[in-house]
Amino acid sequence: MAQAEAARTSARAKLLGWARRSIDLIPTSWLLTGAGAILLAATAIFGGLEAAAVDPTPEVAVGEMFAGSDLEMTVVGVELREERGNAGLSPDEEKDERLLVVVVDVVNTFPIPRPAASGKTVSPVIDGILIDGLDAKATVSLAEDGEGSPMLQPDVPARLLLTWIVAPDDYEEGDEILLTLPDSIHYVGKNVTRGDYWADVVVGATVTTDLVEVPAAVDEVVMP
Repeated sequence: MAQAEAARTSARAKLLGWARRSIDLIPTSWLLTGAGAILLAATAIFGGLEAAAVDPTPEVAVGEMFAGSDLEMTVVGVELREERGNAGLSPDEEKDERLLVVVVDVVNTFPIPRPAASGKTVSPVIDGILIDGLDAKATVSLAEDGEGSPMLQPDVPARLLLTWIVAPDDYEEGDEILLTLPDSIHYVGKNVTRGDYWADVVVGATVTTDLVEVPAAVDEVVMP
């Protein structure tokens, strides 16, 4: 057994030595040319030596409509409020909390009703609108009556409120607010997932605007 193993070891050593000598006999220019040909072939397959151009994320203004996820979204403004009104959250007066509220007009352009909020961490619908610097998602309600997480009927405009509770010193009037609006791809489930759904969520557009403070309502005093 020892002799057989020694013979195999010797054969491997001779083979490796022959391979090294053969490579040494190949001119360096041939090796470089071959390597260059392989590199050029690879870059041709993957689109050339230049990096592929990446389209910048669109920037839209307040009052300008963005279409994404089969929704038309128009940010009306961003407000700092002391009172709840029809927003979906209530600030704690003892803690001097306030509400950061995004007002957005929405039209569902898909032919079936859809929820305004998905409840997912990364959402393709209205609760997918985020404020830069805030990790939490907003609570969504109808501006006209405060209904929470409303259904969006096809082609029916709806004004929605996206609300966050913030500490008294977190924001002040005039602060620049950066919003991101979601976009996604529509799929039709055929196996485990049935029906229509939207996935592959990305930032479809950004909106930058100044924060406006809405003062608390003052009860009218009737003079005698």
